[in-house]
Amino acid sequence: MVTTMIMQRMSVAMEYGVILKWLKKEGDIVKQGEPIVEIFGEKNEFELEAPADGVLLKILCEVDDEIPISEPIAYIGEKGEKVPDAMPIKLNKDAVTTTAAATITPSVSIPATKVAARTTVPSVETRLPGGKIKASPRAKKKAKEMGVDLSFIVGTGPEGRIVEKDVLAAETVPQVAVSDERKVKQVAPLAPLRRTIARRMTQSAQNPHITMITEIDMTEVVELRTEINEQVEKKYGIRVSFNDIIVKAVADTLDRFPKFNATLMGNDLVMFDEVNIGVAMATDDGLIVPTIKGANRKSITEIALETKDFGKRAKTNELKPEELSGSTFTVSNLGPFNVDLFIPVINPPETAILALGQINKKPVVIDDKIVIRSMMMASCAVDHRVLDGAPAGQFLAALKETLENPFMMKI
Repeated sequence: MVTTMIMQRMSVAMEYGVILKWLKKEGDIVKQGEPIVEIFGEKNEFELEAPADGVLLKILCEVDDEIPISEPIAYIGEKGEKVPDAMPIKLNKDAVTTTAAATITPSVSIPATKVAARTTVPSVETRLPGGKIKASPRAKKKAKEMGVDLSFIVGTGPEGRIVEKDVLAAETVPQVAVSDERKVKQVAPLAPLRRTIARRMTQSAQNPHITMITEIDMTEVVELRTEINEQVEKKYGIRVSFNDIIVKAVADTLDRFPKFNATLMGNDLVMFDEVNIGVAMATDDGLIVPTIKGANRKSITEIALETKDFGKRAKTNELKPEELSGSTFTVSNLGPFNVDLFIPVINPPETAILALGQINKKPVVIDDKIVIRSMMMASCAVDHRVLDGAPAGQFLAALKETLENPFMMKI
């Protein structure tokens, strides 16, 4: 009996997997539970194991192919058994096809072609389980008439369904007139992590954002951090960062603002009991977001120990799937990179994200006197479908109050 090996979902947010390396070749004998292929899914690498004993009869996809969840990737069975004809749906890896070292000559007009659909990538809602595309009959008919591939269209209809207007919008790309000669130095394919980020940000950009900005006096936090580190460094050999204290303050504030600790599912806003803070971390390949689970129940020291561990293992790609999923709110801090202020993009399916800049000493007016204080800019982007400017302002005000009076937080 032939057993189908499928692309497995290794985390809640995983939509597809990228084939990194086949550990076995066709004709090899395999044992159930034996690693067969290395994949990349939702910002981390994993090994998929053989679902049964037998011979690896056929490999259906190549290295670097992007395969949706539940699609077949290989067949295992007895030697000589006939395998099904079914092949997996493969997602497009390239938004634009470019030839390496190509030269664009002066005053060349590039004709319109039916490739605009490949410049957008479907969100998870566009596909049904098994990879079937959700599209209206009129959309399917129009796509067939125009020769447009539905696989690369983002649906704007109910629950992500592709409708006729989506197909019409993807029919052509405009003519481009190039008046200068540009020689291509190098073509670098996006790494799997970068592709995941591109898809998630495309999904996020479809939803309306509004952003609130405030300035927070961090002078008391600076003093608190000094006091904490006198104890923590001796006991644990680590130093608490400003971000660790901020994560704790955010978690405590979210307890009072449940709509910020939520996700939109259809017409329902699902608010979570547990506050799981995603902490954005930069790696050589791109941004990853490990999750501090139950941050509202942890002390600053516990959060610091966890983030330091995440940081070490992120560099060696040793983070587990469950550590990279399940966040309910994200904190992104570019202060260490000398950034004063930036506007963040929400990490779907969350409803809000907090962005932080560097802490700078500057003159401020307090009680009609000019004094030097340690100040930080903060911005909070929210999903405008479920949150308005007033609650966003109230959330920032509450966070500001907590950080400006931080000594009540659990150390």
